[in-house]
Amino acid sequence: MYSLILDSSYKDLVVGIAKDNVVIENINYECFQRQSELMIVEIENALKRNNINPKEINEVLVALGPGSYTGVRIALTIAKVYCYALKIPCYAFSSLKVLQNYSKPSICLINARSSRSYVGVYDKNNCLIPDQVMKNEDVMKYIENHRDFAICGDTDYLEIEGYKANIPSNMVALKNEDDLVKDIMALKAVYLKD
Repeated sequence: MYSLILDSSYKDLVVGIAKDNVVIENINYECFQRQSELMIVEIENALKRNNINPKEINEVLVALGPGSYTGVRIALTIAKVYCYALKIPCYAFSSLKVLQNYSKPSICLINARSSRSYVGVYDKNNCLIPDQVMKNEDVMKYIENHRDFAICGDTDYLEIEGYKANIPSNMVALKNEDDLVKDIMALKAVYLKD
């Protein structure tokens, strides 16, 4: 069974392929505001490198936000097209949840601009704090009070070194029935507002 794994919710382009729940292809690099140009190309190249016909994809795993307004929609649109055309299941995840350090509770962060962060706190499939927008000063206080938690994501904007997740592996590990999309045409991006 082949899984196509996609995330374009922030600065990075992520394309992965898993075979029987083992990641065999992991493409992850920064290409902010270029994901729409490159994601399809990277998918095609990954499938060719692994001798996989696009029709052999059995499911799609995708991050659905929060994050960049346009970025989130790129991976989501590709996932919807694949799943609708091939009549295959889709699993959708919080783009914060997939950033976690799977070995310990994690404060997952994405820059929301204007001195704010998208924040979610996770311990594997357990959500400790639901995804929300917080002022960066409040994020720093939360981090200070939870020193034993991993700080995850692209945290350069906070001048903190964050854990860089293997997003395809996390999506495969986190996948469960709660993430299964019931109606692919009704799947929408998550945009948080304060």
